[in-house]
Amino acid sequence: MLPFYQSVYAVQHLYYLSKLPGNKTMKQAVSDNIKVVVRCRPLDQKEKTMGLKEAVTVDEIRGTITVNKLEMPQEPPKKFTFDTVFGPDSKQLEVYNLTARPIVESVLGGYNGTIFAYGQTGTGKTFTMEGVRAVPELLGIIPNSFAHIFGHIAKAKSDTRFLVHVSYLEIYNEEVRDLLGKDQMKRLEVKESPDRGVFVKDLSRFGVNKADDMNKIMTVGNKNRKHKN
Repeated sequence: MLPFYQSVYAVQHLYYLSKLPGNKTMKQAVSDNIKVVVRCRPLDQKEKTMGLKEAVTVDEIRGTITVNKLEMPQEPPKKFTFDTVFGPDSKQLEVYNLTARPIVESVLGGYNGTIFAYGQTGTGKTFTMEGVRAVPELLGIIPNSFAHIFGHIAKAKSDTRFLVHVSYLEIYNEEVRDLLGKDQMKRLEVKESPDRGVFVKDLSRFGVNKADDMNKIMTVGNKNRKHKN
């Protein structure tokens, strides 16, 4: 998160990567496929009331963020370039389609995928990742990915079977906790083995049959989180 002066747009970073499993022929080409996306939120009502000004300019075509030092107008603005940038008027589905959808497609193709959001409190991470579940057009990356996965399964050939399991963990103060486990205070260990790769020992997992099952499990896990933002 860049410390943006008299605040303006709050900025969050969305990182995502996809990687081929095992020793596939394209492993080298895909293993470094890490992209950084920046999404700027608009000023909220409190910021507008305080008379704060927008100090960030977003150029979605060129993928740049320009930061203007409003308190020091004599200094030249600083420009930063990212893989993709979204302005304050960006829509949830637009963000999903351009950032998360390719990763979910890779996962459905047998690859590993990771998406995570980074930013200060109030930058809109929860809105981008979870959104507002009661409003379809405001659904975030996580519920949209659930629907995407089970939409893919629904279109598959009748003789193809799928088994979907979910886990939910929290890393807080360098401790790993199972948000769906019976013992919420138990500290879990991260292990690595030749056959499984990196995994969390004793992490619970649950079978699901539809996107709604995943949403319900995420709701349970969210209630057990220590850090809510």
